[in-house]
Amino acid sequence: MVRPGTDAVPPARSTIRVLAALTLFGMGGLGLLLIGPVQGRDVRSVVFGNEAWSVWAPAGLLLGAITAAGAWWLLLRRYLVPVTERYTRLLRPWITDRADRWMISFCAGVGEELLFRGALQYWLGVPLTAIGFVALHGYLNPRDARVSVYGIYLVLCMFAYGLLAERMGLLPAMIAHVLFDVVLLDRLHRHRISADV
Repeated sequence: MVRPGTDAVPPARSTIRVLAALTLFGMGGLGLLLIGPVQGRDVRSVVFGNEAWSVWAPAGLLLGAITAAGAWWLLLRRYLVPVTERYTRLLRPWITDRADRWMISFCAGVGEELLFRGALQYWLGVPLTAIGFVALHGYLNPRDARVSVYGIYLVLCMFAYGLLAERMGLLPAMIAHVLFDVVLLDRLHRHRISADV
């Protein structure tokens, strides 16, 4: 039996693509504008850093895998199951297709990193950028302790991504972010919703 309000109509693929493009080109474009013309920094060095790809690629993959595994482990704890159920119901209609999950993850990972870790972190520093990023996503909610517990974990993850971006450039942070999103979206897509929640 389907409970009312639990199965939303999937959005049109064009809507998903438009929102992903806005994230990539809107946020990413603003980040590039702030890094280059406004802050006067070399975009290439901010994005690529000084390390060889053989160093930053594994660093990004490892950090993304560790933080994604930690997030999913946390979301499966009994205390946070209501949060997991809520986000599963909310996001599942948007992430039914694997290609959409990858596109959403890629656009968010690149666009958001360019704006937050690339541009805003220059002014705000790593801790404030991490807190601001998570707060803007709605995960630090004083009226919802469960969501805030997950949000505190995300702040720690974003703090780690910020340190990685400072030390190696944005590319490893982008890789970590994309991998984190891909893993979580895939897990939420496959997550079985409990009948009693």
